[in-house]
Amino acid sequence: MLLPFFIDVVGILGAFGFWPLTVYFPVEMYIAQKKISKWSTRWICLQMLSFACLMISLAAAAGSIAGVVLDLKVYRPFKTSY
Repeated sequence: MLLPFFIDVVGILGAFGFWPLTVYFPVEMYIAQKKISKWSTRWICLQMLSFACLMISLAAAAGSIAGVVLDLKVYRPFKTSY
């Protein structure tokens, strides 16, 4: 009741946690494990995948921040609106 914008805060945390933990570190570990040489086709494709996921995470974070800002404009503590 006190935080009607809680889902946006969770969205921000999820957006910032998605890219490094789910994409960047696994891709870099795969490149190191398989000893993929820099500037090879496979290396470029993996880096493009990582970059695309970074852009998606930044867009999701921007959307969540915009949601928090919009919710804070109309937020009135201890007031109900039906």
